[in-house]
Amino acid sequence: MQKGADVLERSCLPAGKVFIKEGEENARAYMVQVGEIVSFKMDGDRKIEVERLGPGSIVGERHLAMDEPAIISYEAVEATTVVVITRQEFQKLLTKSDKRIKTVLNYALEKIRAYERQSMTKAVKNAEMDETTHALVQGLLKGISDDKKKQYEDAILPHVNGMVKALKDVKKKD
Repeated sequence: MQKGADVLERSCLPAGKVFIKEGEENARAYMVQVGEIVSFKMDGDRKIEVERLGPGSIVGERHLAMDEPAIISYEAVEATTVVVITRQEFQKLLTKSDKRIKTVLNYALEKIRAYERQSMTKAVKNAEMDETTHALVQGLLKGISDDKKKQYEDAILPHVNGMVKALKDVKKKD
């Protein structure tokens, strides 16, 4: 190892450990080395899963440059090892960078912010879908290529969900 080289801080998270909590300040990012984590949003007492992430994924990256509360929570699904990147370390490296790098980074962070909001909105909408709707749509889309499947799913899920709920309402009245 080079003299003076930075040593990466690692942390072992037990299954069930929430390590970034929605609404709280956070000054770290985490790169998953081993294990699996889930991002989620709370809706009252209900936990809505947004995304599952595994080795190589980085979470909390926007907190390295933006001093604002977390808008989503992250929890270890299983025993997980992460590399911890602190805001202080990141800012130290950033001050050595060219201004163009900072401009690109700020632009990328804005895109990340928009992506996170879009993902959370979609997860909440999907959580409100009737279970029958998901099964019916998956059956309808069987055999369609993955690239087209997502597009069709987004287009028909709300309509099929409305139909399923209406049918269940009619059944209740009978």
